[in-house]
Amino acid sequence: MFSYGDHSMKKSFTLSIQTISSNIEQLKKLMASRNLDGMYISSFDPFISEYVPLEDNHRFYFTGFTGSMAEILIPANGRVRLYVDGRYHEQADLEVDSKEVEVMKISSDSSTTEELARDIKKLGIKRLGYEADRTTLKYLKRISEAAQETVGLLAGELGKSIEFSPLAPLKPVTFVPRNQRGRDTLEKTRMILRSEKEAIYLTALDSIAWMTNCRGYHLPFLSSFYSKALVTKERVYVFVSPETVIDPKAKTEAGLEWIHLPFANLPEELERLQNTLHLERVFFDPGMINSADFGMLVRTFGTEKISEKEGGVYEFQSIKEPVELMQVEASFRKSDQAIFKTIKWAKDSIKAGKRITELDLYHETTKKYQAEGAVEQSFNTIAGVGPNGSIIHYGNPSDQLVIKDTDMILLDSGGYFDGGWATDTTRTFFADGTKQPHPKMKEIYTLVLKGTLGLQNAVFPDGTRGNVLDGYARGPMRKKGYDYNHGTGHGVGVHVHEPGVRISSISRVPMKEGQIVSIEPGIYIPGFGGVRLENIAYVERHPEYSGMLRFKCLVYIGFEEALIDRELLNSEEKAQLEAYEAECLKRGTSLRAL
Repeated sequence: MFSYGDHSMKKSFTLSIQTISSNIEQLKKLMASRNLDGMYISSFDPFISEYVPLEDNHRFYFTGFTGSMAEILIPANGRVRLYVDGRYHEQADLEVDSKEVEVMKISSDSSTTEELARDIKKLGIKRLGYEADRTTLKYLKRISEAAQETVGLLAGELGKSIEFSPLAPLKPVTFVPRNQRGRDTLEKTRMILRSEKEAIYLTALDSIAWMTNCRGYHLPFLSSFYSKALVTKERVYVFVSPETVIDPKAKTEAGLEWIHLPFANLPEELERLQNTLHLERVFFDPGMINSADFGMLVRTFGTEKISEKEGGVYEFQSIKEPVELMQVEASFRKSDQAIFKTIKWAKDSIKAGKRITELDLYHETTKKYQAEGAVEQSFNTIAGVGPNGSIIHYGNPSDQLVIKDTDMILLDSGGYFDGGWATDTTRTFFADGTKQPHPKMKEIYTLVLKGTLGLQNAVFPDGTRGNVLDGYARGPMRKKGYDYNHGTGHGVGVHVHEPGVRISSISRVPMKEGQIVSIEPGIYIPGFGGVRLENIAYVERHPEYSGMLRFKCLVYIGFEEALIDRELLNSEEKAQLEAYEAECLKRGTSLRAL
């Protein structure tokens, strides 16, 4: 699964075109009452979560677009503008009503925020509204440079005009035992903070889950729980809603203090704590704090005592200690089995002449994960058959699309097992290996395979930046005129997308020993199909070459022999492929056996 927030949310909650049109009309009336020339709405919830349930995704109510990441600009006059990057171009066209929503397709050399900011100026929007509790401080700074005046709407203000659906009841927060997660909370806080007069205000849910060693599965596809936290050297104050149930073991864990309160009362609680703690420096991540919370920090501690800390605690969180790595490896072994058995089921069913659909494949994937002990999927499974494989974030599998024996199928899936660590793997396979694939299928599959093998076997200096490694994956396909509109690698941890490590053409993030990152090049041809091959790897120190790093693969599922054109592989790539397949055969996950 590709970098920085990319999978579609399963469309279990829908809105009619008429409802979306009515919502837009009501919002424009609200804008008129506040003298707003435009309104900016993000894809986030108040916790700046990656996978926001559609019921809580305010952008969805005005567009019908289900992708996990996008932004909208609503001018006082004219259509809603939906800004999507290359991962969502095809999906956005399919999902929105073009009469109400204009899809703004952003190229890889720009960003949705940059283009949106340009349009604010181009459209002459002087007074711009935004939801203060759902807009990050970083985004607010960018759009504030474009508009003459920005007006933050208070929490719940849109709810007075738009009927938002309620969220499901919260699951209990559980405590992860030491053998599944490594350091205790106080060991982490003392590693991160130097002084008892320092603190970090955390809103990144995966960071709070990591810091507290707890999981809750409060959001779809995420093992974390709704919370905010003030982290000091000797105590983590965890703020949760009154109805949140906490594991008794977590309540007695040294260094954890659970505070139940309506989040609207958090300013008063922070002020009370500061009167006791007398903190002299409070850090926060500008990319993971909403602007309302930033205002709260300013009022509580004063501007002289708060400091931006880009990335929060990810510099520590992204470096996996041995116990964490062991647990992650165990989870991937189970995930490998689930995926292999899903592919085997599909191939066996096709060979037996059974009628199976795209939706059947989607559901069977979930069943196979559950059979291996998965607690939850780590993202919405992508099961793209034939041409649907070219839709990078395909999330609505059809019960009418029957799989043919000559179909190429893209399956991207992941799960959570013991310990609450995410897995993520993509395999593209051919329905019936006894049939002859289209030559174009073999070409694009082999070019993607070359990129996967090239990066997976790379040797590189400690601190090499992600944009350098990105070229290893894209090089072979670019020689044949192909490329892809998503990153090559993202971090994996408590959440399936973990900041702190990133491989892409624009990434300046240095690679470090202990990180876990995806390797997932792809080629997508609209109307024909798509190929993505994704392995997850651990960054380890090279055993022979001083100062050098390499990848240790965590995924072992064989590649599709029927789709490999060996004439396109050089001798080194053939040797790398055979070594990988030998390990898959030993583990019982080689597709050659099917």
